[in-house]
Amino acid sequence: MKPKIIFLSLIIVLLFTCFECENNVEPIDNIEPEIIWSYKLPDKIAFDDEVMPVINNGFAYIAAVRTLRCTEIENGNTKWETFLGIDINRAIRSNKLLHSGNLLFLNHTEWVKAFNKQDGSLVWETVIENYDDIDLSIMSQNENSLLLGGQGEVVKLNKMTGQIELRISLTQLMYGGNSQGAYNPIISNTDDYLYVPTGYNTGAGLKGNLLCYNSVTGDFLWGFPIQDDVGIETCAIKGNIVVFAAGSTMISLNRFTGGKFWENSINDDAFESSVIIDGETVYMGSHAQSMMYAFDLNSGKLKWRGEDTPSSIITIPTAIDNRVYFSNWAYIYVVNATNGNTLWKSLPPEYREDSSYRYMSPVAVGEGYMVCVGNKKVYCLTDPWSR
Repeated sequence: MKPKIIFLSLIIVLLFTCFECENNVEPIDNIEPEIIWSYKLPDKIAFDDEVMPVINNGFAYIAAVRTLRCTEIENGNTKWETFLGIDINRAIRSNKLLHSGNLLFLNHTEWVKAFNKQDGSLVWETVIENYDDIDLSIMSQNENSLLLGGQGEVVKLNKMTGQIELRISLTQLMYGGNSQGAYNPIISNTDDYLYVPTGYNTGAGLKGNLLCYNSVTGDFLWGFPIQDDVGIETCAIKGNIVVFAAGSTMISLNRFTGGKFWENSINDDAFESSVIIDGETVYMGSHAQSMMYAFDLNSGKLKWRGEDTPSSIITIPTAIDNRVYFSNWAYIYVVNATNGNTLWKSLPPEYREDSSYRYMSPVAVGEGYMVCVGNKKVYCLTDPWSR
């Protein structure tokens, strides 16, 4: 059997065996988001759903506990709810719900499904045969296609029909019969390039590559191997730049040639969250010192690092209107994107009486609201900074 790379599952286990929240859950700014609605989740399995919701045109779309739900953002009324067909003993093995036009897209194990936003009806379902999924994988999209990584391959699907257009075997820069996993591949919106950050287990440790392919033909274009014993989980692109994290080092390459622009290593820390680019800044959360970082996109210079949070930051952050929003499997944080100062942080209000309550999923932000799936409830909060 080929060894597999395990990305987040072990970290989740370790997190909940050692995490203790601060006693102070008060807001630290005069501006305080208000929870305008929430609903309790039914009893679940040991591991919680962590799918990033979608806010769009006055509705919140939420995948949690085997269902997809459409909720009116202003009052919390449910417009529709669709059963996903997931076994009662399984969490949703996805980290992000996607949307485009009138469709919502979700992946779980070997299937990808598209749903109608108006009524939740199933538009298409594709079961990928002989596909080996990765837990909490992040599916990406461009105008016409979806891109989903797995163990040893990347699958490209047509967004309108679900037809599989391409399956790329990740055999490049591999030695000794190992299989490299693709947790978060991305596809360009402007040209025919796709980028695959990979990790694989050598038996003696982890290794990783950043691979670049033609998204139409599947031809391999270039690869960048990591020399240290670390894998790569995530990357982001803008202009002619692709940026990614490898252990404690942020690296920027020419996305057309693979030539290096810059790298910046942060001592005593390590990165695993999803890297994002907003304007001329790269944002990345860390899991060793549990901080949010901001780097200059063009030079790699460290702009700032945020406060030491109580737990690893490995969820997807959101940057909008000079603010960065993220959860760390406990708190929601809102950070000033200019200097890294924390504008606000909070645990769920129930934490005061029951310390087991957590905010879990990446935070969806938009239209003056924040939506987050917790371990026991789903919450919608006002975003007072955007009002």
